[in-house]
Amino acid sequence: MIKEKAKKKWDLTRKMLDITDDEYNGVTQEDANLRFVKMKLQIAVYYMQLLDEHDSEYQVPWNKEQFKWALRKPVGDKKKQRAKEWCHQCRLIRDKACTSWSYEEATA
Repeated sequence: MIKEKAKKKWDLTRKMLDITDDEYNGVTQEDANLRFVKMKLQIAVYYMQLLDEHDSEYQVPWNKEQFKWALRKPVGDKKKQRAKEWCHQCRLIRDKACTSWSYEEATA
């Protein structure tokens, strides 16, 4: 999949994961937890996008309902742990797949 197509595929998900000013400036534990979850999922989506750009086969470690659940308040330790696990799983998938990716050398 070309870079633009891969980016477009994940656009809606990235928009859902944007940290609002209120969340960013929030001082409560709830705000901190939500920021943590969104940041971990942003990283996971980045890994998924890389996999798409290289036409790698993979299975997303969450489904639509689980994803929505993770972003719903209240956000506690269980959701933080799940987001952390998903991010780690996505990194492992990317690491495993990237060994077969071919990179074009830049010629100057």
